[in-house]
Amino acid sequence: MLNRIEQELADLGITNVKEIVRNPSYEQLFEEEMKSDLKGYEKGVLTNLGAVAVDTGIFTGRSPKDKYIVLDETTKDTVWWTSDAAKNDNKPMTQSTWQSLKTLVTDELSNKRLFIIDAFCGASPEHRINVRIITQVAWQAHFVKNMFIRPTEEELKDFKPDFVVMNGSQVTNPNWKEQGLNSENFVAFNITEGVQIIGVLGTVVR
Repeated sequence: MLNRIEQELADLGITNVKEIVRNPSYEQLFEEEMKSDLKGYEKGVLTNLGAVAVDTGIFTGRSPKDKYIVLDETTKDTVWWTSDAAKNDNKPMTQSTWQSLKTLVTDELSNKRLFIIDAFCGASPEHRINVRIITQVAWQAHFVKNMFIRPTEEELKDFKPDFVVMNGSQVTNPNWKEQGLNSENFVAFNITEGVQIIGVLGTVVR
């Protein structure tokens, strides 16, 4: 029988998880980042000042041209969509393309050892949202643990995410041309579902 977190992952489409490392300490994350068997961009490097340096691949910042938002009843009149008159990076995505990319990400995260970070986005208790980040890579978990507000142990007991980020950063989209996207990389938001998916090699939260 699945425990609560495993069931919540299964509801997202992530199944048969080997191990869940949920809200690890900085000390544990440091040990994970320094493991000798890690390869490529997953591995952290200890600098002479004691900080951890990582390789983020070809992207050293955001990839705004690869950002998409699912066009539906929630977003059709509430998002400032790009247009010929006012170009920006809020490009619409169809439900079918979203489902295809979501499946790519959930398949990538299934059958893996995963890190989960639960956090608050926003300082005001009245307006902040509960965010859950799911990733295979320790330093990405470290990054988001720094980026967001950490709940107390008491707040974590009954933590329920309002928004979930699934980071499938080892997967890219082979069908991007047919789907009319910018490249094989993607960062997509489904506001109605409360889910963000990432398929950009080496990246974290965008």
